[in-house]
Amino acid sequence: MRYSHNYLFEPGLWSAKGLFYDRQENPHSYGGEIVVIHEPGLWTIETRMNISGEDKRDFEARYEVVPFSENKNYTEWKSMTGGPEPLFGLFVVVEDTILTPSQSRSGVYWGQEAHIRVGKGEYSNRGFSFLKDEKVSSWSMRLIKEN
Repeated sequence: MRYSHNYLFEPGLWSAKGLFYDRQENPHSYGGEIVVIHEPGLWTIETRMNISGEDKRDFEARYEVVPFSENKNYTEWKSMTGGPEPLFGLFVVVEDTILTPSQSRSGVYWGQEAHIRVGKGEYSNRGFSFLKDEKVSSWSMRLIKEN
């Protein structure tokens, strides 16, 4: 069921590095770290990212994840940070990929992300976010497990 995924399914520290594309498709260096924490009944993901260049800014978010149940390849999550309003989403495992659709309760803010396993402790990450019908950003990163 897990397709040997260690991102999300194991606690640990991940480094992230890649490109962030703004509304005008200008690329910016993008990187930081992701910490996955497992507690009984709740997993959390804490991200600290930095966008460089003219659009320089720091970004922090915390996601609360319902642990996967034994017979399902998907679960729910929510985040109170990182967007104009709280986000709700899913993690859905499809073979070597963890898909992550999300949206705000009003549906105004929405997006999609994919974590593609390319090796043990290594993922290719791609995603985008929209505000109504306008693209806000997209990104392309490599995630490496540090511990």
